[in-house]
Amino acid sequence: MNKTKQKKEIVQFLEERTFGDIIGAPFQFIIQEFKPFAGSLLKFAGPFVALAFLAVSLLANDIYSSVVMNSSVSGSTAVYGIILILALMLGILAVTVVTHSYITLYVDKGKGNFTKEDVGDLLKKNIWKVFGAGILVYIMVIIGMLLIYIPGIYLATALSFVFLIIIYENADAGQSISRSFEVIKGRWWQTFGLILVFGMIIGATSYVFIIPIYAVIFAAAIGGTQIGTGSVILLTLFVFIYFTAYLFFMSMQQIMIAFQYFSISAGKDGIRLKDRIAEINKDDFEENSENTVTEKDEPGEVKKSEEPNKNRFSENDDDINRFKPKQ
Repeated sequence: MNKTKQKKEIVQFLEERTFGDIIGAPFQFIIQEFKPFAGSLLKFAGPFVALAFLAVSLLANDIYSSVVMNSSVSGSTAVYGIILILALMLGILAVTVVTHSYITLYVDKGKGNFTKEDVGDLLKKNIWKVFGAGILVYIMVIIGMLLIYIPGIYLATALSFVFLIIIYENADAGQSISRSFEVIKGRWWQTFGLILVFGMIIGATSYVFIIPIYAVIFAAAIGGTQIGTGSVILLTLFVFIYFTAYLFFMSMQQIMIAFQYFSISAGKDGIRLKDRIAEINKDDFEENSENTVTEKDEPGEVKKSEEPNKNRFSENDDDINRFKPKQ
């Protein structure tokens, strides 16, 4: 019986993929990289998730107290609501930057050759650029939506690569927007279809986390009673879980967009071909040849080959005779 384990194929970004392959690739990547990737998300986006949980808890408690005491909602309720919205926005920003920073390091350095600290360094370097670009993209899409929706849908799809380009190509906001239009040229419909189909998949999956929220509210409505303290705690917990899952699904959406970006780039720019040529050149460099200084003998041993002729010029060569001292 052959006990040799077959080596698992490592997920690669720098290759062309079909529509179906791109839909499945994010799930393969998450399965392979779940522990280090989730650890990066937890470290850098986790504080915003915790802030959101605190805001939801205080908000639910305020609303519950006002219902029980039949009083108007206090001013602090609005404050908690604002904190929740800010936590959601900052969480989405952190998840987006962490995701593309992780992918950039994965592509540049290879699987397992970088740390959370490396992800954090890219996060610090690019977070404000991504934030600024996000505002520009949001304004452009909103203006497009006001123009009978179609321009907004076009822009939202065409600008989907902006955040990855900022980090992977080290571009500024303006360059990334221009580059995103360039990359998507001729692939808009495919990208739109990917975003639509993948969005439907993760949207359907997210309902698993919404059902418990509805169940608590529905149970209270059927019982004809107000939501009690226990139900408020459960409701808060389920909202927190949904918020966490939502951010994770956001990262998966960005991973899918990254696979599409690299697939298009591999086809247009020949990234995979150039990468393969580099590998071939590396292999050729290690092979024995008459011009190498070292050659491989037995495994683990290296011996010197015959030294090349140091005297490239003959005694009669005019070029070398020119530099000889005159007699």
